Amino acid sequence: MSDPVLPPSAHAGWPGKGLIAWFVSNPVAANLLMILFLLGGAITAFTMQTEVFPTLQPRTVQVAVIYPGATPGDVEDSITRRIEEAVIGLEGVDRVRSVASEGRGTVTVELQDFADAQVVKDDVETAVSAIADFPPADAEQPQIRVPQPVTTILTFALTGPVDEAALREAGSRLERDMLAEDGISTVRLRGVRALEISISVSEDALREYGLTFTEVADAVCAASVDLSGGEIRTRSGDILLRTNARRETGDEFANIILRSSETGARVRLGDVAVINDGFEEDPLISRFNGQPAVFIDVQTQGSEDLLGVRNAAIAFAETASLPPGVALEMVVDQSQVFRDRISLLARNAIIGFTLVFLLLVLVLDLRLAFWVSMGVPISFLGGFALFGMAGVTLNFITTFGLIVVLGIVVDDAIVVGENTDRERQKGRSEEEAAIAGVTGVAAPVLVGVLTTMAAFGPLIFSGGTFGEITRPIPIVVISILAVSLIEAFFILPSHLAHGGHWSRGPLARIQDKVAQILTAFAEGTVSRWAHFAARMRWLVAAAGIAILILVMTLATSGIVRFVFFPAIESEQITADISLPDGAPFTATRNAAEQMIAAAESIQREYAETGEPVFKSIEATIGGRTSLFGGPGSSSTTTIASNAAQIQIQLTPSADRTTSSSELESLWRERTGQLAGVEQLSIISSAGPQDADIAYELSHPENEALEAAVRQLADWLAEIDGVSEIEDGLDIGKRQLNFTLTPAGEAAGLTPRDVARQVRQAFFGEEVQRIQRGSDELRVFVRYPDEERVGLSELGDLRIRTRDGESLPLSVAATITESRSYTRIERIDGRRIVEVTADVNEARLTPGEARARVESEMLPQLVDAYPELRWTLAGAGREQAEDFASLGRGLLIAIVIMYALLATQLRSYIQPLIILIAIPFGIGGAILGHFILGYPLSFPSIFGMVALSGVVVNASIVLIDRYNLNVNERDMKAEDAIAEAAGRRFRPILVTTLTTALGLLPIIAEQSPQAQFLVPMAVSLGAGLVFASITILMLLPALVMIVDDVRASPLTSLAVMAGLVVALILLSVAGLIGLLVLLAVGGLIGWRVWRKRRLAKA
Repeated sequence: MSDPVLPPSAHAGWPGKGLIAWFVSNPVAANLLMILFLLGGAITAFTMQTEVFPTLQPRTVQVAVIYPGATPGDVEDSITRRIEEAVIGLEGVDRVRSVASEGRGTVTVELQDFADAQVVKDDVETAVSAIADFPPADAEQPQIRVPQPVTTILTFALTGPVDEAALREAGSRLERDMLAEDGISTVRLRGVRALEISISVSEDALREYGLTFTEVADAVCAASVDLSGGEIRTRSGDILLRTNARRETGDEFANIILRSSETGARVRLGDVAVINDGFEEDPLISRFNGQPAVFIDVQTQGSEDLLGVRNAAIAFAETASLPPGVALEMVVDQSQVFRDRISLLARNAIIGFTLVFLLLVLVLDLRLAFWVSMGVPISFLGGFALFGMAGVTLNFITTFGLIVVLGIVVDDAIVVGENTDRERQKGRSEEEAAIAGVTGVAAPVLVGVLTTMAAFGPLIFSGGTFGEITRPIPIVVISILAVSLIEAFFILPSHLAHGGHWSRGPLARIQDKVAQILTAFAEGTVSRWAHFAARMRWLVAAAGIAILILVMTLATSGIVRFVFFPAIESEQITADISLPDGAPFTATRNAAEQMIAAAESIQREYAETGEPVFKSIEATIGGRTSLFGGPGSSSTTTIASNAAQIQIQLTPSADRTTSSSELESLWRERTGQLAGVEQLSIISSAGPQDADIAYELSHPENEALEAAVRQLADWLAEIDGVSEIEDGLDIGKRQLNFTLTPAGEAAGLTPRDVARQVRQAFFGEEVQRIQRGSDELRVFVRYPDEERVGLSELGDLRIRTRDGESLPLSVAATITESRSYTRIERIDGRRIVEVTADVNEARLTPGEARARVESEMLPQLVDAYPELRWTLAGAGREQAEDFASLGRGLLIAIVIMYALLATQLRSYIQPLIILIAIPFGIGGAILGHFILGYPLSFPSIFGMVALSGVVVNASIVLIDRYNLNVNERDMKAEDAIAEAAGRRFRPILVTTLTTALGLLPIIAEQSPQAQFLVPMAVSLGAGLVFASITILMLLPALVMIVDDVRASPLTSLAVMAGLVVALILLSVAGLIGLLVLLAVGGLIGWRVWRKRRLAKA
């Protein structure tokens, strides 16, 4: 089928024709514009700030109050509940969450989207300061802050056979020196205990010298001061007065005079007490490869450059001076993730670009293929200049966006170039063909690019953490596509208008042969199918919809499973050990050392085989650290005698044949049973680590809440594949409660007297805080260790009365024992308990488990406890919010795409035909996951959203050609759609294949860094290929059905009703329904075909 020559004015009405013609006739302007994009983008790319994740705006305000020695119940009543009541209802506050734990209360104020964190912080400070009699005695002042997200990019281990004090001093000096380096602003020393001066005074010594505990504490506080005495104004000038008796070391405190007599006899603190200038009492052991160690984390925050900070820290470490016997070793380089990602992008971009170029060379002239391919670097670098000006940084998420757009950036240039080639074949001059090649497809190309932008645009305005994290992706994609549009409309035509043909010899003959094959296929098979589909439109439409439903059932039936985040090979394994709260430190240490021994045995075995798998083993016993979190994370260290953390750094995955999950299983097996361990969590995959199942339960009655929580935990244990169930009701330490006896009351004691003296004796009394260098030290007065280790000493404690006498605590008060919870959580004023569990995805998905919980278990709980309330938490809540955000974005994108298409096509119905490509694209994505063996995941869904803007492009150019045939060339509808299908087959084929080939290297990538991207690439590539094929086959039928509806609405409605019945049969009866449908459809189709055959005869 050949094209008649169009008159010169056929497309003269397109508004941009004059500007296009000016660029075609002025190649200098086109080249200068191209150079501007290339140079501007290159300069921006090399100077762009780098970071692991985008910098997030703070979304919380945190109020923390330290209440040493207080139980969680005390903290709830006197701290967290009162703060909650003050801040709930403030403008900009979305939710208030509080945690009361031993010695600490934390209230987290979560902000509404787009609320100003600093304004809310000021309001919170005002509300807290207005609370009467707050904070209680012995509690510290509230610390109100807006947590700033930080990213740990480097971790160094300082090791050596020296004592704890020497290691800490060396670490502190390195920390100070590193902070003094240009470009480094945040360095954190961890794995060390805080410094403390402990003044231990025994009851015997107090009696010997006739002192009381309070007198000693007051004397220490009064004798170590640094106060201003004002100033004296003299004739010679002003003189400052100061009393500087501040003491900073244990020896200086020992000289404090507690009592002196008229004879000159003095009782000094050193005579009464044992003074230890050392570390706080909480035990903590840090090891690196079996040696004592401290760790130094180099972090970035705000707008700091990742690679700049990393290079400065590495340069400092190489020249750092260390004490004898101490070594500095880099444990983790988190920037390697970023550099691997950039390397991955560059490698796959080069491979994808090469494949695209080779394909274009097969179907287009070499000059045309070259300049179309040049659209990739021009658009990418020009896009860098645009999104760089928008404040986007080069990070993990930005590279995600670059890979998304890699395969679709040249689609507009291909359509323009292919049409220019056809115009040249009609006999037009080079310049006329270049102008006509653009104007002939300008409208569908413009709308096609705008619909792709519309698919991403709404994501810019998504709220919440997810929206903020992914915001660079739509900015990157839209910037690059905008530049690609400029390149295709103004730069490409100028290059195509000059230079003639480049293909010669064998290459020209190959191209001619390929062109003949494609032309024969387009004008033969494709056109004949379009005629057939147009005649048998209802049958073809029904078959297409049936195929779509069958493909969709792969997901709905669970054949293609859904997991929120794909399992990604990790290069580290982290184990967290928890014993019951209050367990002795020796039990924690024994459990940790058992796991370390198991890891070391695995390390030796693999090293002997010549395949080392472990680079290092890091252990922290007596605490744990939240290490490399995702975007918006804050690194925190928790000191607890019942906790331990062991982290194994693995060799690169390319250097070993054993996966991280296999090594985790082997480690678990070698470790065996750990005595006394309440919870053991081992993580061996990268990605989000929140619990798969998490629900927050609340009830006005604590007893009912506890019963409901235990019942839910028991039911979860019955689900096959659910493990590591936590009911949130961890019983805390044993608690002793004191009640005054009649004897105590008769002695004039009050509950406050008893409570304060017991606290002083066993917990101690903080009498001072001093600054020594960069360290803040607390000074405590307390009983010696040997008088605080048993209950017998408690009963013998002497309680001082107001008249100076004393009596044993066992006489002054009765002692009863109870237990409190480890932590008490509240949300918006309601006490909640969070039930969590993990799911073995080999048996069922987290979504399936949550569906069973919400459909079977939670309704029964609500029936049993009518006032029970539950909400989704953890990973489930985050997933629900993320999908809701994606759903809103997709809906807005579809509305915008419909408006663009309706405006361009001047029709209300034709855009609906084009948008039908979206569900077929989604179906193709599901089919692609099924064929390649990948489960659906969040990256897959993200790829489908991106696909929605790309998949309609084939329909747009086809419908545009159909309308041209009908409106300007007066062709019959069947002939018009057949001609359009044949004419647009080559650009549709080429754009589809270039997108698929551009993504093929990512799909085939095996490195761990690519596993997060593969599902997205599968969605884009497979979805586009499937949709393009089905659209070519279905669109002729759909176009004719629209004409039928316009011509005969009642008949069409009857046929549609039959289709609905057929689809219901298909959905209900499955495969049998499909067979029945095909049989009936085939019979009807055969009879219609036979009737028409007889009519023609």
